[in-house]
Amino acid sequence: MTALSLVTGATGFIGSHLVRALLEQGQRVRVIVRSPDRLAAVELDHAELEVVTGDLLEPQTLPPALADVTRLYHVAGFISTARRDKDAIHRLNVNITRNLFEATRGQGIDKIVYLASIFALGGGAGPTPAREDVPYDLEDFGVEYFVAKRKAELYARQCAAEGLPIVFAYPCFCYGPGDVHRSSSKAIEMHLRRLLVTALPGGQNAMDVRDAAAGLIKAMDRGAIGERYLLGGQNVTNAQLGTMLAAITGYPRPVLPLPAGVARLVGRAAERLLASPPLDEQAARIATRFWYYDDEKARRELGHTSRPLETTLRDTVEWMIRAGRAERPPRMT
Repeated sequence: MTALSLVTGATGFIGSHLVRALLEQGQRVRVIVRSPDRLAAVELDHAELEVVTGDLLEPQTLPPALADVTRLYHVAGFISTARRDKDAIHRLNVNITRNLFEATRGQGIDKIVYLASIFALGGGAGPTPAREDVPYDLEDFGVEYFVAKRKAELYARQCAAEGLPIVFAYPCFCYGPGDVHRSSSKAIEMHLRRLLVTALPGGQNAMDVRDAAAGLIKAMDRGAIGERYLLGGQNVTNAQLGTMLAAITGYPRPVLPLPAGVARLVGRAAERLLASPPLDEQAARIATRFWYYDDEKARRELGHTSRPLETTLRDTVEWMIRAGRAERPPRMT
């Protein structure tokens, strides 16, 4: 019988694509969710999909989800830069990882792929992209999400040292269709609504969420236990990203420069004045830095690949239009 895989975080951006990719390969998949209603992005009536109701914050609900599982993808987490979310950031990154990994002990799981965070690995400040052995240099960066992900990372490394069969995978900045929670595509949506007027310094390694999901599966199939694998796409400046979007939509790219220090001040003021600010101080700190990474190890050892970034951005824009997030630009009619 085909191995049974358990996926946490199936209601999220990467998790929903991972579940879909596993099912397309004919694999047996179980997901643990607090409410099946949140699985809108997943085909619920698929013959190989089993949905278990549970909560990673409630350890007593985990044994039924882990029964007969031999492969575990731990994708669940909570991304936020809002100061009001400090407690939730720690509960939904650190506590859930601790609860889940403690529950796996003695369950006969062959391999765990842990979706870790580049922000828990270290910063790729450029011009030389960071690799898996980058020294951690973000202790004083001032972002609570980084603190929580680093704490979860160190706990997972301890578990791996104690014998849990964990493979660490680090997707970079993900874009693509299906970002129902606006976890990474807020700036693209603002561009489509012609609200993005400032150009921020900095850059990132941008990739397709579908390639991230495929990379997690390759990490399960080919990754060495205890190893770390960066999954990336293309290193681009924020200005280059804006130019690509402008070429797709026909809308002008942002040209008004906003220095990093000013961006942080604007974010701080927006936090005080708006209930849901488009930019807060911690988000500004992240957006105005370079996050460049080298995924050569994953390409060599796992066979990781990434599609052209222009294709990903076009697919993201098309999905947003179909989802009613924005009107179709004249150039794309």
